[in-house]
Amino acid sequence: MDYSLTIFRQTRQNIFDLTRQLNDNQLLKIPQNHRNNILWNMGHVVTIQQLLVYRSIGLDTNVPEDFIKNFKKDSSPQNWESPPDIQEVRNALIDTSKKFLSDFKNGLFENTILQMKFKMIFGVTVTTSSEAILFNNTHEAMHLGIIMSIIKQI
Repeated sequence: MDYSLTIFRQTRQNIFDLTRQLNDNQLLKIPQNHRNNILWNMGHVVTIQQLLVYRSIGLDTNVPEDFIKNFKKDSSPQNWESPPDIQEVRNALIDTSKKFLSDFKNGLFENTILQMKFKMIFGVTVTTSSEAILFNNTHEAMHLGIIMSIIKQI
C-alpha cells in the first residue's frame, strides 16, 4: 500500500503544480468539447476522495457540504451561483491530501468494509477502504489527464 500512497501524493502534487501559475480566468474557462473547467476538476478529485474514502465508512468529510455540492459527480460549473473560492479549492487539494496520509498512517482505514458497495463507471465494484484508495488513484490520474488537456486548450 505504500506505493499506492506515493502515487496518491504525487498525483495531487502534480495537479497542484500544473495549476499553480494559472490565473482565475484560466481556471474557470470551459474549453470547447469539455463539460467542466480546471477548477471543477481540482475540486472534484478532492470531493470524490472524501466521499469514497471517508463518508463511505461513516466518517465526516474534511470539506464542507457546499464544497461537495459544487464538485460532486454530475455537478457542473454551469450550476454554480458564483464561482467557488479558488484559494479554498487549492488549499483543499493539499490539506485533504495531508490529512488522508496522516489518517492512513494512524490506521484509520485498516480492514474497513464500506457501508455500501460502489459500482464504478470503470466497471469495477469497490467494497473496502483499500479498494477505495486504489480506485481513487485511478480516478485522480484520469482527472490529471483532463486538466492537462484543458491547459493545452486555454
